[in-house]
Amino acid sequence: MTIDELNQLTRTGGIDEFIRVCEARQEKELSRIADEICERDDVRLVLLAGGSSAGKTTTAKRLSTQLRVNGREAFHFSTDDYFVGDDLNPRDENGEFDYEHVECVDIRRLVHDLNALFRGEQIHKRRFNFKRHEGYDSIEKFEIPPRGIVVLEGIHALNPRLTEGIAEECKYRVFVEPQSRLIIAPRTPLSTYDSRLLRRIVRDNEFRKVSPETTFRMWPKVLAGEQRWIEPFRCHADVTFDSSLEYELAVLRGYVHGLLARYHGRHPEDLRARRLFDMLDTIKYVSPMLVPGNSILRESIGGSQLDY
Repeated sequence: MTIDELNQLTRTGGIDEFIRVCEARQEKELSRIADEICERDDVRLVLLAGGSSAGKTTTAKRLSTQLRVNGREAFHFSTDDYFVGDDLNPRDENGEFDYEHVECVDIRRLVHDLNALFRGEQIHKRRFNFKRHEGYDSIEKFEIPPRGIVVLEGIHALNPRLTEGIAEECKYRVFVEPQSRLIIAPRTPLSTYDSRLLRRIVRDNEFRKVSPETTFRMWPKVLAGEQRWIEPFRCHADVTFDSSLEYELAVLRGYVHGLLARYHGRHPEDLRARRLFDMLDTIKYVSPMLVPGNSILRESIGGSQLDY
């Protein structure tokens, strides 16, 4: 799929059906992964990791639904709920918070809770207040049935330190990454880094009131953290799930194109922003109203029908 072909679908009214096909392709793959998991009766823990803005949370929730279709009760857990908070969060060499570090997660507590659940015990499920940057325990106790599956997602989910004490045959590993089929230049597909960066710019601006300038400035640190903490473990994944949507740039254009128009300097951030602006400038706008409520794209633009 080239940008010209995508634009042609928008001009002729075929974009609605194309969006449905893109979304159905993902749903079919998630169904296949769920089938593979359920063929292994010993799997109790699905570990789902990926980089920033890869679509981990939506993928975990949709995969949980597919597992339930197959008759297995699935329970979504996020490593984000086990953050240690700013008082204990690691800092980098400049004294700034390092939110990519594995020690951002209360590993001891997470390991305890997972092992307790698989022993049939009850736990107080951990939660995290992102406004106060504090963790807390839910009041009600939680347990899983004998054949229940925990779907644990987060950037560090494949790190074995988070699942110590759990037998390897009980684990199934998923790596999530957008591997776009959209051709933006001759024989050049959209890179996973640009795809995730655009998603994150939109999400940060829409929901965190973080400017594109800040997102651009943080992005190299994010990628460096991924190289250190994620890449060493992705090779152990049982499957890689492609979270890209070939139509997504046409939707994101309406959110980010104007934000990038302000960049005219020669700073590296300005040059990167200008390159993304020029690319989006060639793509026709598609209304977010056409995006399904359970789409991965809803993590960035909002309006999801899923409970986050």
